[in-house]
Amino acid sequence: MAINKILFNGKIYTEDPKRPWAEALAIDGKTLAYVGNNDGAKAMAGPGTKMVDLEGKTVIPGLLDGHTHPSTVSKTFWYVRGPHTRDKDELMANIKEYAKRYPKEERPYFYYESYFTETFGLEGPNKKDLDAIISDRPARIQDFGDHACWYNSVALEMLTGEDGKPHNNSPIGEPEFKRDENGEYTGWCFESVCEGDEGIFEKLGWKPEMVMNDEMSTPLFDYFRQYGIMCIMDGFTEGDENLQYIYYLDKAGRLDMYYEATSILGEVKNIDDSIAKVREWQKKFTTDHIRCNTIKFFIDGTNEMGDCLSTEPFHNDPTGTNYGEAYATMEEMRDVLVRLNREKLDFHVHTICDGAFRLMCDAVEEAQKICGDDWCIKVTLTHCEIIHPDDIHRVHDLGIYIDYSTHWAGGYFGEGAIPFLGQKRWETMHDYTKVIKSGGKVGFSSDVFSYAEATRANPMIGMQVAMTRVDPWVPIDPKKYPGSVRPPLDGKLTIEQLIHGYTVINAERMRLDDKMGSLEAGKLANFVVFNEDIFRFAHETPEKFSEIDPECTYFEGRERHIVSEMKKK
Repeated sequence: MAINKILFNGKIYTEDPKRPWAEALAIDGKTLAYVGNNDGAKAMAGPGTKMVDLEGKTVIPGLLDGHTHPSTVSKTFWYVRGPHTRDKDELMANIKEYAKRYPKEERPYFYYESYFTETFGLEGPNKKDLDAIISDRPARIQDFGDHACWYNSVALEMLTGEDGKPHNNSPIGEPEFKRDENGEYTGWCFESVCEGDEGIFEKLGWKPEMVMNDEMSTPLFDYFRQYGIMCIMDGFTEGDENLQYIYYLDKAGRLDMYYEATSILGEVKNIDDSIAKVREWQKKFTTDHIRCNTIKFFIDGTNEMGDCLSTEPFHNDPTGTNYGEAYATMEEMRDVLVRLNREKLDFHVHTICDGAFRLMCDAVEEAQKICGDDWCIKVTLTHCEIIHPDDIHRVHDLGIYIDYSTHWAGGYFGEGAIPFLGQKRWETMHDYTKVIKSGGKVGFSSDVFSYAEATRANPMIGMQVAMTRVDPWVPIDPKKYPGSVRPPLDGKLTIEQLIHGYTVINAERMRLDDKMGSLEAGKLANFVVFNEDIFRFAHETPEKFSEIDPECTYFEGRERHIVSEMKKK
């Protein structure tokens, strides 16, 4: 055994239950040969072994981001990004200013992000307001949650087909263009994706580059690497060209992380196509670092727009009959799960409201009865912003996983869900402490969708918000919520719970627990080194946790000092 490097005198948090803390690590090539005390490690040193005194620095296992969107972020490189505000007048002034800053010659299609859903109330934004500012070209203003947008009249006209209806070719189902009481399209649209605006691009004779390349992607990937992310799961992999780029990076020795691809299932009827896409990608793009074994589906939309499925009628429905909607029935989900189990493909499901969560739990339970001892797939319900108390235990009982984006735990989504869920239920959202206490497995992620929010992919930011339930960058009303702490106050997570979710749980869910997730002999030498004692920092000053930067990271035994262009800016 040739030991390349020994790191000693450290405070090493291993996530190995048999040895939670260690002093030293011995690295043999890409893997850990020893995790233990100083004397044991030093005894393994040979003539060529490099000795590194950690001088009391803290080491944790490499982190895994359980749900993010590198390909989507990359294609937003050309968007116009404005400042956040919940004030309508200020928003309109910002849009007007940026439209002047980026004239038609430079941005033939004015695509601006973003606005908060609640800024326009339940009626939503209207094209007339946007027309008054921008009428010389198509314009689209993106909702900050990326599940809605707002077109001006020029854009709507370009999207309108011979049938008199606007169209967007979204891969996740048919977008919903809203109408007013007179049946006129307002410009407000749900679930519309940028690349689906083909009518606009065709009529303009212009289309921006929207595939991954070095210019668009390197800043984000370096940002992940800088903060100790050793693996990412793509929320859904957007096409062969993007996966080809990831493959190119890995073959060139430049990927420097693990990448888990997912094949989108837009509608249940297309399950054969989604499975075929997985099989194609497996044959063409599988490497030591790239894998595709997961299907992604959206079972509902968002709480803020009311296109979700609730266990109770919406608070703003006087008839008491509107529970929202799901994009598939329990029976359809059950059958998809049985099929995927037969194919041995995992399932990753966008699940927002408690009704959708219950539907998915029911579907898993029924599918497990059908499959019996042959049940083998991993099912992840991602987001799960509100869970009915009666269903909390089912995460553990059914052996499913929750993926949650930690930086959402404060004021990021504001109060947009209150009209639909009511104040009382809103105050139970984004709380996973009870799930964890019941033995349920909760992993964590960033779910960043564009460059406007890309710096929130820093897991230190996510951990800070989850530990404090305060978003210092997008606070909720301090007059209503003292200190801008998002209820419930007892929903705060600990640093230990957060590291466990970012490491052990995510590695297990992505079937990488034989390689990473904990620091143990035989696993990869993937870890993060900090000058600070991050545990003391978290317990004493969690509100400043995002100020922590790793000193360095190790990926497969190689020491890395990376500073992303995003960090520099």
